[in-house]
Amino acid sequence: MKKQLLVTALATLLLALSFSVSAASHLKKANLITAGASASLAGKSEVVSQFSLEQLEQIVKEEGYGSVKIKGDNRVLFKSNGRTFVLNLYGDGDLQLYYGATGVKVSAEDINEWNRTKRLSRAYLDSDGDVALEADQFANGGLTREMVTELIRIFVNVSAPQYVEFIREHDQD
Repeated sequence: MKKQLLVTALATLLLALSFSVSAASHLKKANLITAGASASLAGKSEVVSQFSLEQLEQIVKEEGYGSVKIKGDNRVLFKSNGRTFVLNLYGDGDLQLYYGATGVKVSAEDINEWNRTKRLSRAYLDSDGDVALEADQFANGGLTREMVTELIRIFVNVSAPQYVEFIREHDQD
């Protein structure tokens, strides 16, 4: 009986060890798969200290905007919905989106109202009295392609159309 109990205990121990090794092997494989998936996602979201003008031009083109071209040393011009936008690149890697309109007259009080009641952009009257709208993306924490495309998407599809409507409602001409 003692012999049979010993054999059963040894068999149970071997089975438990075999299961542990198998489980550890599967766990290791699962962790490698998870790490691989994370690594591939990280590649798509690679953090950089700054983008080049050419990279920004390519990003804007790949997002489907029209008439994309580099202008000067620090600007990418592009069009969307009949409006022209400027993506400025600063020496420290910061980005700024700009939209301006002429032919409307809006008071400084109205511009202040925009700035008091809206987020994600700021409005002003330029030196000629034309209306302008800007939004910034700071690079000091690093940038990803997704951050750039989201900045552009929100500015072009949300902020600028709301601003155009606001300007129309407050036009004093």
